[in-house]
This record gives sequence, C-alpha cells and structure tokens, in this order.
Amino acid sequence: MRTLLNPWFILGCITWVIIYSTRKLGHPVPWLNDYIDDFFAIPVIASIALCYMRVMVIRSNYYILSPWKIIFIVLYVSLVFEVFLPLISKKYTGDWIDALLYAVGGCFFYFVMNKPVVSKKRKAES
Repeated sequence: MRTLLNPWFILGCITWVIIYSTRKLGHPVPWLNDYIDDFFAIPVIASIALCYMRVMVIRSNYYILSPWKIIFIVLYVSLVFEVFLPLISKKYTGDWIDALLYAVGGCFFYFVMNKPVVSKKRKAES
C-alpha cells in the first residue's frame, strides 16, 4: 500500500482534484487544465496498476512494472483518449501534444517512481 503514498502519486491526485474543481466552478486554469493533467495521467494510472500488482498478484513490494507494461499503458491511454473517443463524441478532441505528454509522464514514472519499496529496517541493515 505504500506505493500509493509516493509523493508524486499524491501530487498527481491533488493536481487532478484542483483541475476538476476549477472546471466545475467554470474557471479552468489554462496551462494546468491543458497540460499538467496529461503529464500526471500515466504516473497516476501506472501507480494504481503497480499497487494492484504488488498487493493482489505478485505480493511483493519489490515488484516494478516492466518498460513494456508502461508502454502499453501509454499507448492504450493515447489511443482511447486521443483517437477513439474523439471519433465517437464531440466532447473529446484528439491532440498529439496530449499523447506526447502521456509518453513523457510514462518515462517519468519509469525512471522516478517505478522503484521497489524498501523498508526502513532493510535500509538500516545495509
């Protein structure tokens, strides 16, 4: 469960709440609304997937997502939100910059967040 206590995951969730709230209040913050949420989308989704794998499937805090799993998440989210949804609903628009930000967020997750959870006790033993 410590996977979801990662400060970057928490920041991504707080950012989403702020963006959602400002949209609902009718005062979206342009830069935040247009780009930051797309950057944090993959780190938040991948963190939830990583937590599920660690708790329910692998049952190890040392498990990390492979690059292929992260690439799959990026491609899936990009196709759904930037290709398929814009085709079936006028509410959505496809934007290659969003897909690029998903990829950057995926790289950020892989290199910064996708680390084994090491307990304080184990660090002391090292």
